Amino acid sequence: MVTQHTTAQEGSGETLLPDTGKIDTESSEIQANVVDGSEQSHDAMKHIEEATALEVDEQGESDLEPPPDGGYGWVVVFASFVTHFVILGIQYSWGVYQSHLLTTSTFPTASQTLLSLVGTLSAGTLFLLGLLSGRLAERFGFRTMLSIGSTLLVISLVLASFATEVWHLLLTQGFLFGVGSSFAYFPAVSLPSQWFLKRRSVATGIAVSGSGIGGFVFSNVVARLVLAVGFRWTVRITALIVLVCMGVVVAIVRARIPPKPHAATNWGMFKDARFAMLFFMGFLATFGYLIPFVYLPSFGAQVIGLTLEQGSLILSITNFGSAAGRIFLGMGADQYVGKINMLTLCMFLSAACMLLWWPFTNSFGSLLAFGFVNTFFSGGFISMFPVVIAELFGVERLPSLMGMLFTSSAIGNFAGAPLAGVIIETKGWIPAILYAGFLTLGSVVFLVAIRFTVNRKIFARV
Repeated sequence: MVTQHTTAQEGSGETLLPDTGKIDTESSEIQANVVDGSEQSHDAMKHIEEATALEVDEQGESDLEPPPDGGYGWVVVFASFVTHFVILGIQYSWGVYQSHLLTTSTFPTASQTLLSLVGTLSAGTLFLLGLLSGRLAERFGFRTMLSIGSTLLVISLVLASFATEVWHLLLTQGFLFGVGSSFAYFPAVSLPSQWFLKRRSVATGIAVSGSGIGGFVFSNVVARLVLAVGFRWTVRITALIVLVCMGVVVAIVRARIPPKPHAATNWGMFKDARFAMLFFMGFLATFGYLIPFVYLPSFGAQVIGLTLEQGSLILSITNFGSAAGRIFLGMGADQYVGKINMLTLCMFLSAACMLLWWPFTNSFGSLLAFGFVNTFFSGGFISMFPVVIAELFGVERLPSLMGMLFTSSAIGNFAGAPLAGVIIETKGWIPAILYAGFLTLGSVVFLVAIRFTVNRKIFARV
C-alpha cells in the first residue's frame, strides 16, 4: 500500500514525482462522514487510506500535487524547444540540400526521388522507433535518452560529411540521424505536458514551434553555407551546432515522473476506439504533411523558375509559418476552441490550402503566401497531437503512448515524399499536389469521429 510520497531522481536531482488523479468517490464520502468518536474516526481514516492507496496503485502515480503550470516548467519548455529546433529544423531544411545536390556534381548519380529518400528516411525512422524510444525513456529516464540521442545526431552528421555515394547519406544523415532524433524527440515532446495543465496547449505549442523556427534558421544558414563552403563543411558546421545546443538541453532538462524499470507496453489501448482512430489519423496525415517542406523549393525552381536563394526563402517562410501556427493555435485551443476541435480545424484548413491554392500558384509571391498559410495550419498537427493524447489518456505514459501512435506516422514519413517524387516524375506536379491534399483531408474524417465520440454537441468546446 502506497501511503508515503518520496522524491525520485533521474540523473542528478532532475526528477520530481508526477501529479496524480483524484481520491475516488468512496474515500471522499468516508472523509465527509468522519466524526469525533475515536474508534469511528480511526476506522474511517483507515478506509480513506486504503481507498487512496488503491487509486494510486491503479494509476501508478503517487503525488497528489497538480502540475505547477509554470516555474521550472518554462525551463523544460525551453529545453524541448531547443530539441525541436535542432532535430526537426535540420530535417525540414533537407529540401535546400536536395535542391543544391541536384545542381552539383557532389553525387553524380543523385536523382530527385533518391535524394528525397534521405529526408524521408530520417523522418520515418524517427517515428518508426517511437514506441521503442518512449519505452526506453520511461524505463531509463528522459535525460539518459536525450544524451544517447544527441550523441547519435552528432556522429551521424560527421559521418555524412564524408559520404561519397547517395547510399552513404541514406545510412548516415538518413537512418542514423533518424535513430538519434527518435531517442531525443519523444522524451522532449512529452515533457511540457508533465509541467502544465491549464496552459498545456500553449506550453506544448511553444516547445514544438522550435521545429518551425529551426527550419526557418537552418534553411537560410544551409542555403548560404553550401554556396560558400560546400556540402561537406556545411554538414560539419551543422554537427557542431547540434553538439552545443543539445549539450545545453541535457544539462537543464528535468522530468517530474520518475523512471519505471518494469513498465510494459499496453497493447490493450487499441481496444479504445479513440486510440485506434488517432492511430489511423496519424497514418493518413503524415503522407501529405511533409510534401510542402520537401518539394516547395523544387516546385518553385521547375514550375515558376525561381533561384536556389528564392527557394530557400520560401522554405524559411514556410517553417516560420509553421512555428507561428503552433504557438497561436495552441493559445486558441486553450482559451476558446478546445484541443480536439483545433486539431480537426487545422488539418481541414491545411488540406483546403493544398487542394484549392497550391495548384494555382504561379509566382514567387503566391508560392510564398501559400507556404506560410498552409504550414501555419498544418503546424497544428505537430503541436496539438501530443496535447490531444494527453487530454484523452493522461500524461504518465505519454512517451510510450505517443510512440505507439506516432509509429503509424512512420509509413507516411517513409513513403509520402518518395511517392510524391514518383508521381511528379511520371505524371506531373498537379497529381502529386492532389495526392497530398486528399490524404490530409482523409485524416479529418477520423478526427471528426473522435470529436463526436468525446462529445456529441456540435458547438461544445472539446
